[in-house]
Amino acid sequence: MKRSIKQRHFLGIIVVFLLLGECLFGQCPGPAPCTPGAFNNGYEQIDPSSIVGAVFCSGQTRTFTIHVGPGTTTQAATGDIEYITLFFDFDCDGVFEYSVNDSCSYVNPGGCNVDLSVVAPTVASATMYNGRAHLVYNTPTTDPCANLPGSTPWGDIIDFTITVNLPPEPVLTSNDLDNTICDGDSVTFTATDGDEYEFYVNGISAQGQSATATFTTTTLNNGDEVTVRALDNANGCDTFSSGITTTVLNPTILTEPDSQTIFTGDTVTFSTVINDVDTYQWQVSTNGGSSYSNISNGAGYSGATTANLTISNAEIDKTNYLYRVQASSSLVSCPLVTSVAALLTVRVRSVITNRRITYRVNKN
Repeated sequence: MKRSIKQRHFLGIIVVFLLLGECLFGQCPGPAPCTPGAFNNGYEQIDPSSIVGAVFCSGQTRTFTIHVGPGTTTQAATGDIEYITLFFDFDCDGVFEYSVNDSCSYVNPGGCNVDLSVVAPTVASATMYNGRAHLVYNTPTTDPCANLPGSTPWGDIIDFTITVNLPPEPVLTSNDLDNTICDGDSVTFTATDGDEYEFYVNGISAQGQSATATFTTTTLNNGDEVTVRALDNANGCDTFSSGITTTVLNPTILTEPDSQTIFTGDTVTFSTVINDVDTYQWQVSTNGGSSYSNISNGAGYSGATTANLTISNAEIDKTNYLYRVQASSSLVSCPLVTSVAALLTVRVRSVITNRRITYRVNKN
């Protein structure tokens, strides 16, 4: 048996009140909100599946895509502007003090969608809050407790609840305690407090969402930041962890020591520029490069453990000696870097003297 418009309108109001009664059970403490005003959703109505039973995460923002569809008896005309206003009682005092609204242009047939972003309150435990949605033709409503505007209050009102859950609190750790590695080293990051995880490097997904709580990589560059998004599938929340920034050392010789030619008694300096190192050791070969020995300061040498080796008052016996430097970092055990060998040539200075020769001539 078909029901009249008035009968269906009355039944719609009864359903709304039943929803409201159900929503109030287990709500946060405080008085119940005011009853909804008069409305007639004959021409357009809110699709309840787009808002009822929404889940939020503490302190986070969620965007509702609310569908406006045909009414109970007919359908709005193409081009009609439909306003959706969402009201929330986030301080549990029975008053809808938080609201957002926007509109869409109706398309007949089908309807239109309104996207509304709502910032959830911060909670210490999972909490349910009251919400109310108003759909009105051409103008938003500001009073969640009044009748919808117009002599015939065309539009729709739906009471619903949202549940605000606690999001995960992921902790991200690395198997490298000081987060300083050598270029190409393998590092494993481990996350906690989620059902699934997605790992990011510099904000770009590096390992897709899965139940795997670890991420291993050998391709980090200096200054790269690794973060993880932890998901709690039971309550629909996710959270990003704090980031871990890794220092990646790649010792590289930028300037090799040059071969030098000097005279006996001169002072000469061999120099190098090497990045990502702080430890130097100069070495000398006296047999054409067959073997090298470490140099210590003294006996004409200084700067043996710096980037600049100085040889003072060089003697001829050092000619054809080869000098090289080995460098490393004290922060992490990267492979030693060894410079090319620089040749020292020592020459004897030429001494030119003036001679005076005296000849004696015999007159006899």
